[in-house]
Amino acid sequence: MTPHTDAPGRGIALMLAGLLLLTLNDATAKWLAADYPVPQIISLRGVFILAPLAIVLLMRGGLGAFKPHRIRNHVLRSLCFIGSTFFIITALSLMPLADAIAFTFTAPLIVAALAPFILGENVGWRRWSAILVGFAGIIVMARPTPDTFQWAAFIALGAAFWGALRDMVTRRISAEEPSELILFYSTSAVMIVGAVAAFWFPWRMPNGTELALFALLGVLNGGAHYMMIEAHRWAEASVVAPFRYSALVWALILGFLIWGDVPDAWLLCGSALVVGSGLYILHRETRAKRR
Repeated sequence: MTPHTDAPGRGIALMLAGLLLLTLNDATAKWLAADYPVPQIISLRGVFILAPLAIVLLMRGGLGAFKPHRIRNHVLRSLCFIGSTFFIITALSLMPLADAIAFTFTAPLIVAALAPFILGENVGWRRWSAILVGFAGIIVMARPTPDTFQWAAFIALGAAFWGALRDMVTRRISAEEPSELILFYSTSAVMIVGAVAAFWFPWRMPNGTELALFALLGVLNGGAHYMMIEAHRWAEASVVAPFRYSALVWALILGFLIWGDVPDAWLLCGSALVVGSGLYILHRETRAKRR
């Protein structure tokens, strides 16, 4: 286990690499979701993540390497990981890649809005103003007209909510647990829930190419979350958080290259409001911590 270290350059590089892998993971999941139910995707992906993780942990310390310091923290992160995984893959199956990714950027707004009620934090009028601007951006991205409104936006917002809680727990737990163990328990929980839920959906046997895509999905997802956990270990959340928005760039490129998606004015304008308000909230929180 590596303690928290002040190495912002390494943390930023890990976050950028992790977001690239995560966006590739989302694109692969979206491709598979056209033919496979979400629970089957999650359960099969988990197999390809857990196998190498188990080998790494066994090589490091045998069965003792699987013992957590505080099981409660792993349970909390696993619950958040289950929620964020099911919601984001469902959203990806229903809407363009860049749209689903853009809605997940609302996570900082959700955390800031809930902070006074859950964490007892004082949120001043400036941050409340930024929250309102950000939620206005959400409405714009959802295309608020009867003919174009995206009801799937609520599913993507659910992914943002659970993802925000997951990241809060990750920052706390990464100070005392190795990244491989954190990822092992969270992925195990998601895979088990996915396997149980798969009983209510028709199971489809993948061919060789599709099985390779499931393996790729596991590698991309496992690598992405490992890098993002490491990013929080090497740098403060306030340093690495702004670079999460790089995912939108990759999503726009992949969405165009694979599905021919061209972002419209609703998405671009709404994303600008959400990203801008998120960065401002981060700025205000960083200033408050330094006082």
